[in-house]
Amino acid sequence: MAGGACIRKGSYINEIMPEGFCDCWNGDDEMEPGNPDCGCGEELGIVEWRWAAPKRAPKWVELYEDQKQVVFHPLYSSGTAIVKGNKALETNRHYYWEVKMLTQPYGTDIMVGLGSQEVGESFRDYTSYLGGNEHSFGLSYTGAICKNARVVEDCPGFCKGTIIGVMVDMFLGTLEFYLNREPQGLVFTGLGRHKTWYPMVCSTAAQSSLRLTYASSWTTSLLINAAKVLAASVTGRLLFNNLPPGLAATMKKEFWIPLRSGGMLDKELAKVERHIRARIKDRRW
Repeated sequence: MAGGACIRKGSYINEIMPEGFCDCWNGDDEMEPGNPDCGCGEELGIVEWRWAAPKRAPKWVELYEDQKQVVFHPLYSSGTAIVKGNKALETNRHYYWEVKMLTQPYGTDIMVGLGSQEVGESFRDYTSYLGGNEHSFGLSYTGAICKNARVVEDCPGFCKGTIIGVMVDMFLGTLEFYLNREPQGLVFTGLGRHKTWYPMVCSTAAQSSLRLTYASSWTTSLLINAAKVLAASVTGRLLFNNLPPGLAATMKKEFWIPLRSGGMLDKELAKVERHIRARIKDRRW
């Protein structure tokens, strides 16, 4: 299949600069992967799938660290390379995975997203492939969120050290992108149930590298839906923080992303929580 291209109509200048999540892989004193002091999520050791080695033996992709780390174009770039997950997404499951950008992105494009079985492995063209046709969706390092060969939303994008999250609800057929665990305000709907979908990343840049740090899934259930609704409210978040330690540990492990994010930044939630606790302490409530 020929490659597609995500094209931005008109001009757009993103005034919000991308940020890294932490100092891992981002300086002379880099932490080891899985360091519990980082908080990247890799320290949890939850990775339900890996990146799949290309069917042929190309020179444009190498896999490391138990197939979690991808290095694109290790010698030189000759087009667009695509890597997909080694497991297809199953119907009636919720998925969330995170990829950390290990090198400074540059060039035509580096993208994280979702694609169907129709997507190939490489193209000679230098293109923004994911989201360049009806068979894929993509988030570019430039901030473009792409579908059907057009930019449908712009966000800050990502740089070295940024955590890019992808949440897919295969029961409802929805897709949402996260940057450093903050949702980017756009939810794609109508993922075709007749298609087989895979996690995907692509790059045109020589020696660019990304690492899968967290990947989990949950069967659709009333418990999952209730956890998401609870996490989306400040009251629910405060209740979660006051759970008995054993139950709280189980909830963190099993429902990490809906309880970690809840549609708000952790620092904003912490600020609200401190304010509420201060008012309770002063008996103003």
